[in-house]
Amino acid sequence: MNRTFTNLTSLVGADTAGRLLGLVAVAFLARTVGAEALGLLAAGMGILTYGTIVAEAGLPMLGTRKVARDMSAPQALIRQVCITRAALASGVFILCGAALFLTLNTASLRNLIIVYLLALFPSVFVIEWVFQGLKKITVLAGGRIITAFTYLLWLVLFVRQDSSLLLVPVGWITSVIAQAIYLWKQLETTDQQESQAGVSSSELLKTAWPLGLAGLIAQTVIQFPAVYLGVTDPYAGGLFNIAFRVIVLMLVVDRVFYTLFFPAITSVLKSNPSGLSVYFSRTMKLMVFATVYIAVAAVVSSRHILPFLFGNDFVESTVIFQLLTLYFVCSVINSVCTFTLIGAEREKVYLNSLMLGGAGFFGIMLLPGPVPSSHLAAMGLVIFQLISFLVMLREIQAFIQFPVGRIIFLPIVSGLAVMTVLAQLYSLFPLFSLILAITATPIILYFVAGISPEDRTYAMRALS
Repeated sequence: MNRTFTNLTSLVGADTAGRLLGLVAVAFLARTVGAEALGLLAAGMGILTYGTIVAEAGLPMLGTRKVARDMSAPQALIRQVCITRAALASGVFILCGAALFLTLNTASLRNLIIVYLLALFPSVFVIEWVFQGLKKITVLAGGRIITAFTYLLWLVLFVRQDSSLLLVPVGWITSVIAQAIYLWKQLETTDQQESQAGVSSSELLKTAWPLGLAGLIAQTVIQFPAVYLGVTDPYAGGLFNIAFRVIVLMLVVDRVFYTLFFPAITSVLKSNPSGLSVYFSRTMKLMVFATVYIAVAAVVSSRHILPFLFGNDFVESTVIFQLLTLYFVCSVINSVCTFTLIGAEREKVYLNSLMLGGAGFFGIMLLPGPVPSSHLAAMGLVIFQLISFLVMLREIQAFIQFPVGRIIFLPIVSGLAVMTVLAQLYSLFPLFSLILAITATPIILYFVAGISPEDRTYAMRALS
């Protein structure tokens, strides 16, 4: 129980603190540089995310799986993953830099993106994947807080209204370097094993490429609104970025699931495959309960929270945020399916689901018409996650039997009904509606989802 409590409080507390610090950083930038500049910064960060995914090539997730299976951190594996990522980062930086000079005429945005891309190199040495596999949650927690605090401190010290925007990505690079140094210091105190035979870069890439391609497709969709809007309409990009950053804070639930449950799923598949059905069903039930509850409370309170945090210039972000709460729910549910498939070594199914979901996203995102592109982007992200979920669900049902309606669809429909009623009531009684959202919603969802004492006990065991 002590380890369970330590794991849970360390991860949730640190990740929440880190994301809150990140949200404070965005709020600081929103009030300091304005919506248009914020849109440009979001575009630069989006391009960096694309580059990072290509430079990672699925290697961190592959490494996590290997470390979790053996419960050891082989020096040869760590060394080869870093060497491979360094080579990929160099290639990505050169290719992206050349492409930017050939295609982007706006010098200020081009220079901003190039400085962001320099973060590819220190990212090579961010070895979170080792500690995720070893389930050393307190180490991950410390690294994430250091990153967020360093970035925020840099912004407060050096960024002003009349400052160069290039100082912002420099601050990001500084925070990545700080995290890398911390993680390597922690690795020195971790038991490591020297493998008798190392693995080559080509062997690693051959195994990891489906994971890398899947990650690239997912991030291409997720980051596309920020990049597209930042280039074509920076003001709309700023509005979208504000709403999406709050969703990122809420997705701490998703990060908790990945860090704690992915190694556990891998262990179950190796030691007790017959128990996967029970494990999957209970995990899905608890994650749906948590995400729907958070979404209801977020939508009800969003009319006042976003303007309070970021200023009245961002009131228009509220509708975008409300649309994105559906993306939040679908995203976390998809994570349960995603890491079950990856743990079962069915990466190609996950890849196919993302390709089909991506087609749905671009079909919505690029629709002509009177609907603002920022709103279309939010709706497109929801469609992307929904299509991906349905494709993965079909595959999972081939080897895991569970009541889809009771565990997934019924709580979501109930949550939407509660959300609709409380949203209507909010215009008349805001405080009362918020209290109901916080207190009554979990009770309703608890009985609708059919959460049992065994489910609660099982969740605590899984986290330990």
